[in-house]
Amino acid sequence: MILDQYPELYSGILLVIKVALAIIIPIIIFTIINKTIQKYKSYNSVSKGSLEILSKILRYLTFLIIILGILDVLGIDIHSLLVSVGIVSLAVTLAAKDTLSNVISGAIIILEKRFVVGDMIEIDGHKGIVQKIGFKSVELLYKKKYMVVPNVLFTTKPFINHTRNGYYAIYFNVTILNRYNFDEKISQLEKILDDTPSILKEPKYLIMIKNITTSGVDVKVKAYIEDPNMDTKTVSEIIKRIKREMVLDDMY
Repeated sequence: MILDQYPELYSGILLVIKVALAIIIPIIIFTIINKTIQKYKSYNSVSKGSLEILSKILRYLTFLIIILGILDVLGIDIHSLLVSVGIVSLAVTLAAKDTLSNVISGAIIILEKRFVVGDMIEIDGHKGIVQKIGFKSVELLYKKKYMVVPNVLFTTKPFINHTRNGYYAIYFNVTILNRYNFDEKISQLEKILDDTPSILKEPKYLIMIKNITTSGVDVKVKAYIEDPNMDTKTVSEIIKRIKREMVLDDMY
């Protein structure tokens, strides 16, 4: 064979092929992952800016893999190189540990879609509607109170997504004293809830007996609304109607 007669030519062609593969394979993998990321732009679960940051991180990572692959093909000792570079970067890595943790946690939130913009979530005593999901933090807003929660909390602590199913639960209590007809007052309460536009028909509200005392019956009402921002207003309107139409003394 011609290549057997020209071993240097064979070695050169083999080297070119290996270098080409070291470049092409990471690019193909990056292209596939990047196309998957671009699909998320059609959703409201994360800001487009955050997706662009993720795309840039993958681009730089791909470039680094290509460089290391070429160096390996050329016979350069990558292990020694990484050790020398690692000593320098160790201090930087430790200093950026919190930032790195938040970035990784942000990627997990985005990919797993644990919540989306507009959801009402609660974590570590903080409650609010998601305004923005970034790579370092999640921005919440609730009753004019603005909060920034580090992403790492969402991977290390339990949290509640109150609107995961597309609705938000509101609660209030009513005490029906013994001097009133219990069934009559419950029927009046049901009519008020049925006539309240912001209360969803499905899932249907629940009226539960919470406690029975010598003076009366404590009733807990659980109803569902679509917009979490309307919780206080909705409860206030219902209580006003109950006070006016049911003539109850005790409510909270």
